[in-house]
Amino acid sequence: MIKVRIYIYFLSIFIIGGQFLFRTILIILFMRRIALLLILVIAALSLTAYAATVSVSTATYQAQNGVYYQVTGSFQVQSNGFFVAPSSQTPTSGTAASPCAWTNGGSCSTAVKAGDWVYQVTVNLTATTNPSTTYAVTVLWDTGSGYTQMGQLYFTTPSSITAGQSMTFIFDTGSTSFNAPLGIVITVG
Repeated sequence: MIKVRIYIYFLSIFIIGGQFLFRTILIILFMRRIALLLILVIAALSLTAYAATVSVSTATYQAQNGVYYQVTGSFQVQSNGFFVAPSSQTPTSGTAASPCAWTNGGSCSTAVKAGDWVYQVTVNLTATTNPSTTYAVTVLWDTGSGYTQMGQLYFTTPSSITAGQSMTFIFDTGSTSFNAPLGIVITVG
């Protein structure tokens, strides 16, 4: 009878201890799931917060890359940058007394020497551009010793304005090499 009591005693301890062990295991698994769930929630919130602060902009700014525009007369103006002239070119009028006539897709230039660096500016007409009016395109640049005039060309708008028409203005720098400009000012008006 003592043996049976001992077996029952050990069996009851095993059952009670087994239930305790089972409960402990369930609590540990539950806590791990909560910890894993908390980690996932924190990761998702971090990703959302990071993604919310990132933005992409396609705006083009007028003074970007050291080029400043002063435009009057309802034009759209853009810099085409520098390039080396492949050949010489005689000036195409462009003076105040003899302005270049507007030619869609055409050009107006200072005297260009082959091998010199030249600078191009494109002027586009808008629907509100004044017809039959003379304007000047002036380019100033600063290569380290202050702003100096690279060139100035005059043009006359056509008597009938068609928005979107463009004309290119070419300015010879007068040099085969130069220091990179600190700034360029393009004035149309």
